[in-house]
Amino acid sequence: MKISTLLASNNDSLSKVLTLVLLLIGVLFLSVLSGILAASGNVILLIALLAVYGLFFVLAMPIAWTVWIIFWAIFLITGPSAYFLRFTQLQWLAVLVSAALLLPMLPHLLRSRISILSATISSDLFWPGIFLLLLAFSTVISNPQLSDFVNASRHYLLMWPLMLVFMFGLVRQEMLVQLWRALMIIAILQLPMALYQYFFVAQKKARNSAWDAVIGTFHGNIQGGGDSAAMAIMLLIAMLLAIALWRGGKLRGVWMALVLVSGLVTMGLAEVKASVMLLPVVVGLYYRKELLQRPIEAIVVLVGAILLVIGLFTVYEEVHYNDVSMHTFKSDQVTSTYDRVMRALSPDAESENGRQLGRVNHMIKWWEMNVESGDLQHSLFGYGMGATHASKVGVGELAERFPYVLHKSSTLVLLWETGILGHLAFLLILLSGARTSGRVAKDEAIPEIHRILLRVGEAGLLLLAITLLYKNFHFYSNPIQFLMMLMLGQAAYWSRFVGRNLEEVKL
Repeated sequence: MKISTLLASNNDSLSKVLTLVLLLIGVLFLSVLSGILAASGNVILLIALLAVYGLFFVLAMPIAWTVWIIFWAIFLITGPSAYFLRFTQLQWLAVLVSAALLLPMLPHLLRSRISILSATISSDLFWPGIFLLLLAFSTVISNPQLSDFVNASRHYLLMWPLMLVFMFGLVRQEMLVQLWRALMIIAILQLPMALYQYFFVAQKKARNSAWDAVIGTFHGNIQGGGDSAAMAIMLLIAMLLAIALWRGGKLRGVWMALVLVSGLVTMGLAEVKASVMLLPVVVGLYYRKELLQRPIEAIVVLVGAILLVIGLFTVYEEVHYNDVSMHTFKSDQVTSTYDRVMRALSPDAESENGRQLGRVNHMIKWWEMNVESGDLQHSLFGYGMGATHASKVGVGELAERFPYVLHKSSTLVLLWETGILGHLAFLLILLSGARTSGRVAKDEAIPEIHRILLRVGEAGLLLLAITLLYKNFHFYSNPIQFLMMLMLGQAAYWSRFVGRNLEEVKL
């Protein structure tokens, strides 16, 4: 007995050693292969390797850990790595890890296949499903290329599994509260990064405007601009969150003040005019239901928000515009913040060499080329996913045809690539999500802190709907996509919760 036991023990030890050796050999092999592919510069092979890494990583980790790693990666790691090191491939790794969440999610979906077909789930998934069908249809009828799919998959497809994770409750609801609280930490951390970028990076680089360098921890290029608008939208949502939690007794006043001061100073350094103008809009969206209940309080808050806008614009005049000439467009030089805002809305706005058009001018060009010319197919369904995008992988049909960038805003991306129907479907995703979030926030069976988060999510989704014509961060900014999936997912989860409670009451 002792001999057999000893032999069995030795066999187990030998098996563990062999497993460890094989694991080390595999890691070394993948490391060498990664170095070779990175040195070769073959983007497609490198993305495929990142996909393999993401797959193994997600299968080995609990879903909650994976979500946290995605959160910290896209908010704090991928942006600075691209900004300082020009290593942009990490963006792909983050979204591929998100896409790989479908694998551990499949067993749950198979176990709950009956509930997936219920009316509540069907309504929550209806507009996302319609949008993805329209996206696929518009691509199929437009002679798609593999490069178009690779280019556009990161923008359109790979972050949606996150919404399903939140929708089906695959992470604890306490974790959603922690994610929202972590967002306020992210907002505070933007300030030291913005200060460094404004006072050190901008001063060392020859540029006409120092604020181009200020993008916080978001994606961008140290030589030029970046996702400053996406950062500002995140700050607006984080500041609203801090105010809402403080009013609900869920956050100390010191923390609320710290989030507000950090957000406002960062927005002042970054010079994001449109986002600043949206400050009273965000507050108004949150307080609109209280105008009749507590009109004096609501009006005071709105007036305070308007005064903050005026204050920030005054800061812009002194800090950014006082000694800096702007030569963005052909016409006479602008002399004030008001002139800059009006110039951005001008249909004649374009750069001197014609390689950059104003947003309104872009819309006019799209209308003339598609609707006014009677091109019904491209008006309704667009030119397919990836048509406006260009990268090392390939160049889309429209990106190759036009001398100026077409994906200036999410509305333009949707109209050119998915047509009027695709744009309408995506807009309805945001509006229906906001409606669901606001509706279930009234149910007192839901814990108070989650009702606060649902109301913040309602305002956030409406803000994203309003800004479709402003910038393209709905598809080109991973942090904003994460927030969008979080707000849509939490609304769908609590909608299911309310639906189950109603069924139990009927029984």
